[in-house]
Formats: sequence, structure tokens, C-alpha cells
Amino acid sequence: MFENIIGQDRLVERLRGEIAEGALPRALLFHGEAYRGKMSAALELARALTCLERDALWSCRCRSCEMQRLLVHPYTLLLGSRYFSEEIAAAADALSRTRREPAQFLYARSVRKLLRRFDPVLWERNEGELKGVRGAIEEAEDLLAGLLPGRLLPGEGELKTTLGRCAELCEKIARAVSSGISIDQIRRATFWARSTSGGSNKVIILEAVDRTLEGARNALLKAIEEPPEGAFFVLVTTRKSAIAPTILSRLRAYHFPARGEAEERGVLEKIFREPEGFRGSLKEYFQSRGGPKAGSLRAAAASFLGSVLRTEPGSRPDEELLAALSGQTELRGFLEELTLELRGALGGGAGAPPAGLGRIERWARLVRQAAAQGESYNQSPSLLVESLYYRMREGA
Repeated sequence: MFENIIGQDRLVERLRGEIAEGALPRALLFHGEAYRGKMSAALELARALTCLERDALWSCRCRSCEMQRLLVHPYTLLLGSRYFSEEIAAAADALSRTRREPAQFLYARSVRKLLRRFDPVLWERNEGELKGVRGAIEEAEDLLAGLLPGRLLPGEGELKTTLGRCAELCEKIARAVSSGISIDQIRRATFWARSTSGGSNKVIILEAVDRTLEGARNALLKAIEEPPEGAFFVLVTTRKSAIAPTILSRLRAYHFPARGEAEERGVLEKIFREPEGFRGSLKEYFQSRGGPKAGSLRAAAASFLGSVLRTEPGSRPDEELLAALSGQTELRGFLEELTLELRGALGGGAGAPPAGLGRIERWARLVRQAAAQGESYNQSPSLLVESLYYRMREGA
């Protein structure tokens, strides 16, 4: 079990030991920066907890593991937002290059991580909200069916067309995923966990749980205080500090530390079958496949900060930047780069703007607030950044 989790050996051994000893808590928190394997470990934990053979080797042929490998197990629910498009693009690239079964699993799982956010359990009595994407979900599932492990892949041209169409559909579907977990989803998942029977453990994975909407936090707290029999809650976050202390006190935390360069290279080679030509980090790899480019965002952040510091009246944020911030992925990347610019200024590095310590700290606080607003309330990225610009200029 956990054979596909690279570079987190100590944490994996801890989880294996707790499972073997029957000491695994019913509410867990996987936390750490992005691209450290938190969601992969959560999915592997779900497979280990539902394996009929109990050893949960990746090669296990039990029916439960077969379903978990393809992310169709009925006793696992996925909630919350994620960098869906970048991951799907990276997996599609691996499938196009290698045309092998491991890449078929990788691609199927990347798409299903998105599609399982629309599990009927989570949308019961609210099916009307899915009207705009139901057709896209069904078409994506039909296309995916022809690419699953064990299926003979179509020719190069047809495969490219299929992957391109699936990417278009997934972009549309991903826009329908709320950036915050709602109270209805928490309540439905908890009710499902209490009412579902069948002798198997049930696993509820809440990704980006720090973005849980305010009204849902009490429902989540109640759920993890007294988890239903046989139910495990796995909360995943990159911002542990943004989770309410009352919720944190009910969780056992598992920190995912940064991987070393060799370990990140191992992920690229073993999981994404990437040849040695790419020498960047995992973050840069995903951004190069489907997300905003780090270089352009870094330049935009530097330009934005320089504009904030201009003293002439009437200065405005760059219109091209505002237009480019079309989604939460772009907003998150831009604010990350802006934070790095501020850290550089704080350290007095080359190119640091002439701003005092107090001012930089105030700006950093405003950037964090903008990030929280974008993630928790799904506000317009361009309006958030425009508002941030003027707030930073106050007293600049």
C-alpha cells in the first residue's frame, strides 16, 4: 500500500503502522504546500481502508481495489476544489507520449477526480443546479470509457481529437465546481455515511477544506466530532492556519514536507513518464502543461507592485492583467508571485521596491485577505485584484 507515493516515506510508514495497529483516527488532516502528494495519499488511504484483501497492494485484484484505482468506488466521496485542468493536461500529455496502461490509469484518475465532484449523493434534490453541465459530464464519461486500462487506444490522430474534446468538456465542468465546500454537501455526505451499509468502510475526502464556506463549518465540526460508524474523514489543505481551531482540535494532523529535487524528478519520471528533458519543479511542470506560466505571472506581479508604488494620481492596474485573471487558478498563481515579490522586498533583495517594513507587512496582509476572499467566496479574480490595487495604494 502507498507504493505510488514518492518522497514521503516517513509519513507513509506512519500511516501503514496506524492502519496495521488499528490506531488510525476517524478524522485526519493532510496538510502542506501544493504538489506534495496529499490527495494521492488520501486516495491510497481510501483504497487501503476498503481493500477486501487488507494488504492493499497496488496490484491487488480484489473488486474494491479495482474500483478505487479507477476512482469509481461507491464508498468514497470527493468534495472540494482542485487544479483540475493542469492535472488533466499533464496526464493527457503522458498518455499521448507513452500509450501505456499506467498512463491510462493516470488519465482516468485525473478526469475522475473532477467528475466525482458531481456524485449524485452530493447533489440529491439539487439536480437542477447541474443542468448546465450534465450533458458535458455524460459526454466526458463516454469519451473516457474508450481510454480506460484494458482498452485498445485509438490511433494517434483520433486519440488527440478525443483528448482535446475531453479537455474542453472538463474546462466547462471545472467551472461549475464551487471553490468552497457548502453546508448542503457536508450534510449530504454525513447523511450518506450514516445511512449507507454493506460492511465496507466509507471515506469522505474534502480537498481544499480551508475554503469550506462559513455556514458549513459547524456542520463539518459536528460530523468529525462523532463520525458515523465505519466512516473516515480525510481533510486536505495547503493552508492549515486558515482552518478554525475548533475543527483542528478534532483532527490528527499529517504534514507533507517539501520533496527534494531528486524526489520530484522521481514523480515526473515514474508517474508522468516524463523524460529527463524537463528539469523544473513539479509546480513548474503543471504550469507548463495547463496552468498560468510562472514567468509571466512573476513579471505581472513585479509590474503590479511597481505601479502601486507610483506616486502620480490616477494610476490604474494593468488592464491586460485584469483580463488575464479569468479564474481561480490564475488568481492563486498571481497572488503567490506577488507574495514572493513582497518577500524579496522585505529581504532587501535586488530590485526590491523602496518600501518600509510596516508597509510591506500591511500589503502582505492585504494579499492574504484577497486570496482568502477568492478561495472562500468565489469572487471575481479581476475585481479582487483591482480592489487589492487600490487598497495597497492607500497611504503608499
